[in-house]
Amino acid sequence: MPRGNVREKESIPALARYVEELTAVPRHFILGWLAGLLAPVAALAGIVAGVYFFTRKVPFVSGIEEQEDGRRLVIKLVAPDEARVLLRRGGEAARAFGDEIRSELQEEIEQ
Repeated sequence: MPRGNVREKESIPALARYVEELTAVPRHFILGWLAGLLAPVAALAGIVAGVYFFTRKVPFVSGIEEQEDGRRLVIKLVAPDEARVLLRRGGEAARAFGDEIRSELQEEIEQ
């Protein structure tokens, strides 16, 4: 058996190991970043699912209360159909608010 073939076979794992070590840090950074992004979303989804399982209602932010020491979110339990309607209304209000901010910024840019 010629020695040249053995060397080529040994060099491929060495190259693969080098590429693995070279890309390990960026790959682990991206995986950690994705886990950090998805873990809170999964936790909230689990909480909402648990509340729905026991009450057949979903928690929904219904408003913000102003208090002496700051603001506080008001969360109410609503039926899923009502939550869809409230979410649609909230989306429309958010779009209107965004349009208002955009127009104010545009006015500032033009001045």
